[in-house]
Amino acid sequence: MNTQAIVGGAAFLASSAALVYASSVAAIVREALRPERKTIGWALGRGLPIEPDVFGLPARETEHSFNGAHCPVFDIGEPDPSAPTAVVLHGFSRSRYDALARLKPILPHARRFLLPDLPGHGDALGRGTRLGSDEELFIESLLTTMTTGPLILIGHSLGAIVAIRAATLPTLAPRVRGVVALAPYERLATPLGARLDLRAMPRSALLLPVLSILQASGIHDRSTLEAAAQLTCPLAVIAGEFDPVTPLAEARAIAAIARTTRFSIVAHGRHDDFHTIGQREMTEALAWIDGVKTS
Repeated sequence: MNTQAIVGGAAFLASSAALVYASSVAAIVREALRPERKTIGWALGRGLPIEPDVFGLPARETEHSFNGAHCPVFDIGEPDPSAPTAVVLHGFSRSRYDALARLKPILPHARRFLLPDLPGHGDALGRGTRLGSDEELFIESLLTTMTTGPLILIGHSLGAIVAIRAATLPTLAPRVRGVVALAPYERLATPLGARLDLRAMPRSALLLPVLSILQASGIHDRSTLEAAAQLTCPLAVIAGEFDPVTPLAEARAIAAIARTTRFSIVAHGRHDDFHTIGQREMTEALAWIDGVKTS
């Protein structure tokens, strides 16, 4: 083989590798901004409840619009300005149906329950997700429009981050009696990096360019620790023992920095187990928040 052929072959391999690399980065960014929509079919396939009146409470479905997003909301129970409204937020690529599956242990602690699809998730129309960059403002808009009384915020993963940040907003903080954060993470790099690890993709080569592209799109890798330190309400953090997405150390640190705090581990739990083996820990966390409120 002559030198020209060798050089040509090397150039072809290099350009092919560059194309594969660029395609991988683009695919990860696209998935982050437009996640898979896990809605009613996903819930049916797992035997999860799909009707908001499954718990025997009055229920209706409404819609809330915010900054180009039009988001369905399960509105369950009865409005009562003197009693808490619980807001239950799903995680990345999930929907209000996922929140509905973990509602049971929350029922004794509120009179009304709001389960929205976050922008870019579930059956929401319009703009895509901002991965926690401004979703707390969606929650602020939702609660300012639909509620007047005390609040309890419960969120899983991305929803946990949104719940913590929403509870620090001046318009909501005086009303929030407590936050329950299931599998919260410190920064956006954590779930993105974990997703790469789970797919055996090279984290060191892909994560930084993905974050750079997201930042150029207006999505910033914000610190949950900084938000948790600003909370004036009780924060209960619950983490799975074997969570491949949220490291226990991150969840523990988020709990530790809050002023009034509780941290618990779901034995053998992974990232998505809070509607099954994590119900006891949720019940205890909500009872603790009730106790702090009345002490």
